[in-house]
Formats: sequence, structure tokens, C-alpha cells
Amino acid sequence: MARRPLVVLLIAAAVSSAFAADDFYEQQLRAAKSDWAANRTAQAADELRIAAFGFLDRPPLLQEALVRLAVAQDALGLTTERSRTIERFMAIEQRFPSYRSVDVEPQIRSTFEKLLTGQVPRATLLAVPSLAPVANYEIRKVAELPENRRLAAYQAGMQREPKNVEWPLAAAREFSVKENHGEVIRWGTRALEIDNTNKEARALVAHARAARRECREALALITAADIKDRPDLTADQAVCFAQLGRYKEAQAALANVPERMRRRPDVQRAAEAVSKNIETSASSAQVSTPVSTKPAPLINRPAVPTSAPRPTAAEVLDVTHRLVRDGKPLEALSRLRPAVEAEPDNRVLRLNLLEAAVLSRDWKTAVAQVPRITPLAVGEELYMFYSSVALYENGQKEEARPLMERARAHMVPSPIVDHYVRRILGETG
Repeated sequence: MARRPLVVLLIAAAVSSAFAADDFYEQQLRAAKSDWAANRTAQAADELRIAAFGFLDRPPLLQEALVRLAVAQDALGLTTERSRTIERFMAIEQRFPSYRSVDVEPQIRSTFEKLLTGQVPRATLLAVPSLAPVANYEIRKVAELPENRRLAAYQAGMQREPKNVEWPLAAAREFSVKENHGEVIRWGTRALEIDNTNKEARALVAHARAARRECREALALITAADIKDRPDLTADQAVCFAQLGRYKEAQAALANVPERMRRRPDVQRAAEAVSKNIETSASSAQVSTPVSTKPAPLINRPAVPTSAPRPTAAEVLDVTHRLVRDGKPLEALSRLRPAVEAEPDNRVLRLNLLEAAVLSRDWKTAVAQVPRITPLAVGEELYMFYSSVALYENGQKEEARPLMERARAHMVPSPIVDHYVRRILGETG
């Protein structure tokens, strides 16, 4: 029994020694921070090497020490030692990911990430979940540049890394914030050419297409899997179904639109169009045909031929979208005219008639649509462009200018777009 106090004392001494060791290594880390701040870089590096040795069983502190050590070694010009420190950092992070919880100053983190991306292949960084964001360090730094320098930097990045989808994707994100749908489509399409399964690129391009009323193209990019990952796409889906006259499908999509998206003007217009057209269809279905009280004829007479049923607005839009896409605007125009005469209040038909008329250079028909479709809202820049061109060709140059000013930033550059932008806005070059 006399030995028990001795055993207790030995255990207490061991525990006390362990705590003292921990305190020592943490003290070395604190000293290194102070010496770094005081520009005593060599002394800080020595203290960090000692601290790293003592944190083998504490990954977050070990990684902090290694991050600081790599930066200090780089400042001292110790490139071989710095490379070994980064290799050690990667080995620890792959087994015990803790970089996200490392507490270092922003400048040290930025410098370390630059060193890390310069030494470790991007594919290796992407394979470590905690380091995947670091793989795009250079892209994040470009995002901090002034606006007038960012586009050139994105283009330079694409030239250096033509297979890196993050460069065009970053540019598409930036233009999406500005609602420059033409540039979103341009850069997003480049991203999809690199990786056609990239969900963010698909969503960005789909939204931009929907905003430009390029609905067949937008819907082709929106699948059930896309909607599951990004429920906001149901808003674009509903808008496009309504735009194409597919009101039943629009109604189903509207039921799943997230609450915060329902206040979007285009979603509200889609809901109004669905309500109006579904109610009209229901009312028409309820009208009963009077029962004839005349006796059946005793002699069978030849049936009087009846005319084919008039195509619905949805059918006309479906056909004419294909015709315009295939370069047959005159044929589209011939189908849209009677459809508009039958449904003069159908704004979607009139928007498409405007497009077909401008592409067919039928300025009289095109100008006649402008007062029936205005005012044009955000997201309808394509029709602002067509309206501007129609007014300009009709001699109404002053009326054409404000519409072109609103539309120009959202148009995909092409010879015809560039021609009319210069003519209407009076630009040269």
C-alpha cells in the first residue's frame, strides 16, 4: 500500500511534463508570430521548425506551423527547404485535412496559397477536398482586379490553361451579376465546350437564354437533375414554357418555383399568361353544342368537306422558331401573320412576328408590332434590338436610339448587331 502514493506521484509528474511540453511548443509558435511581425524572419523560421516537431499529434497546429514556416523560408530564399515543407504539408493534409481551420493572417495565407499552387499540380489540389478552393487561387486573385483589367486577365488565363473550365466559368459568373446575358452565353458556352456536364455553366447559360427569350435552347439545358440541384431553374423553365405557349407545362413548373423567385417580373408575367390561357381553354371546353331537334334525313347526303383546324399558338410558335433558326424568316412570317390576326392580344405571338418581320426586312409589319409589345422589360433586350432596328429603318431614328442603348450590352456581337449599333447610336469604327 505504501507504493500507491509513489505511483500517483509518477503519473502526475508525467502528465505535468506532457502539459509542459505542449506549453513549450505553443510558446515557440507564439514567439515565431512575434518575431515574424518584428521582421526577425530567420529567428521565426527556427522557432517554427521546433513548433512543427512538437505538433505531430495536433494536425491543425502542425499545419499552421508548416504554413508559416513555408512563407518564412520563401522570404529567406530557402527554396529547397520551402519545397520540403510544402511536401510535408501536403502529406499531412491528405491524411488529416485541417487547412480550413488553420488560423493565419490573410497576407500569410495568400502568400502560402500562391506558393502551394506554384509547386503542387492543380489536379492534386482538386483531389484534396480541403484544398480544392486553393486550386483556383489565381482566378480568385483576378477577381480582385479592377473591372477594366479582369476580362483581359480571364482571357490570358484561358490561353495559359485552355482545359481549365474555371476561367470561362469565372467570367460567366461576373457577367451574370451584371445581367449581360450575351456575354454569359459566350463564356458559359466556352465552359461547356471544356466540360459539358458542368452544372454551374449549364445553369448560367440556361438562365441567360431564358432571359433573352431563346427558350428552346434554354429548355434543352434544364433537366430534372439540374432542377434537383438548382431549384431556381424552375423559374426559367416556367417562363420558357409560357413563352412557347406550353401553358400546362408552365403551370406545373410554376407550382415548384421557390417562393423568393416568384417576385421576378418575368415569372409574374408567365403566371398571368398561364392563368389567362388556362381559364380561356376551360371556358371554351364548357360551352356545349346545342342538340339538333331536326329529324334525321331519310337520304344519306355526301359529307360537306370541312377546313383543317387552325393550329394553336403553341404549335405556330414551335414551327416558326424552327423556321427562324433554319434561316427561313419569310416562311415564319407567313405563318405568324394569320396567328396574330386570330389572337391579336397574344403578346408572345407579336414578339415573334416582330423578329420574323425584321429578319425578313418587312419594316411596315415590324413597326406595327412595337406599340403592341411595349413597354419592354429587363430580359427582353433581344426585342428591344429588333424594335430599335424597325423604328430606325422606318425613319424614326430618335425613337430607335434609347431602345438600342438598353439592348446593346446584352447582344451577342455579330456583323448585323455591330452594324445597327453603330448606325443607330452614331458610333464610328
